Amino acid sequence: MENTLIQGLKERIANAVMVNPSVGIILPGNNYKDLTQAIFQHMNETQNKTYIYVAIAKPFHIVKKEMDGIVDSSAFFFIDCVSRAAGIHMTDPQCFFLDSPSHLEQLILEIVNIIKDQDKKSDSVVILDAISSLVLYNDELLVTEFFTHLINNMNLYHAHTISLCLEEEMTDQMNKMLYLINDKIIKVKESFI
Repeated sequence: MENTLIQGLKERIANAVMVNPSVGIILPGNNYKDLTQAIFQHMNETQNKTYIYVAIAKPFHIVKKEMDGIVDSSAFFFIDCVSRAAGIHMTDPQCFFLDSPSHLEQLILEIVNIIKDQDKKSDSVVILDAISSLVLYNDELLVTEFFTHLINNMNLYHAHTISLCLEEEMTDQMNKMLYLINDKIIKVKESFI
């Protein structure tokens, strides 16, 4: 039963991203693992796309362990925002380790540099996991400015964005930001998965 629900969610996300340049997904924390699994399965099945996964909610080594075998593709790039801030110093050729989740300008530059370095024939998709977690490290207004600037840059490079937001971390300001800046919002109900 769970595989059918994950498959349905995967198709819903794939269809939304195909039509809309920026998609915001709001979900309860207890559905987080199922949703990230659906996203990684979709990423693994899609050809001719470059994926940039920005890990804000958990470090890269945990993401890699959870999605073993899926994240080894050369079409996957990772930006880990939390490992160095937590004192975890590791290296991986697939991942850029940002010094702190408060370095938002550097984060935008790294995303843009990865997109510029890719083959022009492949579409780029940036996944922010989870943008709502940035508020733990930055002022809400600063996160709103960052997100607006990022979406504008992605539009310039014809890249798509998927912004995951945990419902429990959402504030009124975050809700306004998501609904005003994203082209499509998917709100996952607890009973959906």
